[in-house]
Amino acid sequence: MPRSVHKGCDDFRQTSAGVRERWLGAPLTRRQALAGALGGALAIYAEQTMPWARVLEAAQARAAEAPGARVLVSVFLPGGCDLLDTLPPIGAYGRYADLRGDMKLAAPPALGSTGLGIHPSLAEGAGGGVKGLFEAGKVGFLPGIDYANPDLSHFHSRHFWETGLVTERAAPGWLGRWLDRHGARDNPLQGLTLSSTLSPVLATGSAPVAALESPSDCALDVWAIDGRQERQMLAAWQRMAAAHARGEGPRAVHTAARLAKAVGDRLAPYAEHDGVDPLAPPVPYPQDDDLGRRLSRVAALVAQPLGVRLAAVDASGEFDTHDDQPRELGDGLRSVSQSLAAFQADLEARGVADRVLTLVWSEFGRRPQANESSGTDHGAGGIAWVQGARAASGILTDYPSLTALDPDDNLKVTVDFRKVYCSLIEGWLGTDASEVIPNAGAYGRLALVR
Repeated sequence: MPRSVHKGCDDFRQTSAGVRERWLGAPLTRRQALAGALGGALAIYAEQTMPWARVLEAAQARAAEAPGARVLVSVFLPGGCDLLDTLPPIGAYGRYADLRGDMKLAAPPALGSTGLGIHPSLAEGAGGGVKGLFEAGKVGFLPGIDYANPDLSHFHSRHFWETGLVTERAAPGWLGRWLDRHGARDNPLQGLTLSSTLSPVLATGSAPVAALESPSDCALDVWAIDGRQERQMLAAWQRMAAAHARGEGPRAVHTAARLAKAVGDRLAPYAEHDGVDPLAPPVPYPQDDDLGRRLSRVAALVAQPLGVRLAAVDASGEFDTHDDQPRELGDGLRSVSQSLAAFQADLEARGVADRVLTLVWSEFGRRPQANESSGTDHGAGGIAWVQGARAASGILTDYPSLTALDPDDNLKVTVDFRKVYCSLIEGWLGTDASEVIPNAGAYGRLALVR
């Protein structure tokens, strides 16, 4: 079972989407045109009310215009994933062991000839998990990623990573700003969060985006009623959606019914009916794993003519390992490895792997020195990676030194996360990074795509 988010530090518990939206003044609720009418199963965020009857038609039109359009998937590991135990430095194992004491990894598997090891949990899953993907040339690790003078707050660091701006002011997400520049005006499925709420990474200023758990949930559900009564209620809903209402209250009810029915009907071809799931994955995913379930929906929807360009998913575990890190990190990375390995195999089986690149990231790293609770506290110099058939492979950034720490005894930052963003925008999405990341020319570029 994933660790409860209420078990972490106070900063982590308070860093929820709702709290951050209120604190940052994010305009999501003002742009939320449809939510709750389908039990929270689908939310569409747009600057103005959209012609809902055209949602799917617009998605299909965008897909037809660019059938081979590249897709970027953001996978967030909440809490601050530890670099040293994820990719332990075998070449400096003595120093690593001194820092970690009894919680050190005793014999981590070697990661090829890189001089690094890899957490055993990342070798679990189809084809050897993330380790197997690395050996197949489909993963490029980015150790030491962060930004200068790191703020070790979950609240601030997440906001910086989500917006691509090291500032506390409110702003759309970095991928949301890309959609504002290069997205369609009429296709909310172009930026898709697999959740009941929109990922801040995809928050936009004007372009429509959407959040949903599964197309199977985007329909009216009448609980504990079946047979004749269910048919009568569904018929009443259809009549209400088709009726003409007078007065502010009845019009609001009519509008909600009409929009809910229109969107539910249009997503019905992708929903499960009578035990048949048209989006069923061609490969097995880990059972009872939220991350795997969400990624399976991403793979399926990318393969449909919906014009998906960007997708965001949160891992189901959490990585704020202040205590019991050996177990907590192992559980979290096991879910990540099994789910990402299945996701890659799924994309390949569907014939869309060349179109999809995945960025896995966390808001910061951990301190090199273990604490007294068999855990690690907030630190710098974290871990991210790119994954996919077109991802550059290997160790793509410098691994931080364990003997030359920063003035706060944290790992030194070896690559700014905005350098990675600029490289993805230009190398994968094919547009000018300066449109999205201020002062983009100052960060240089990495070869993240082959």
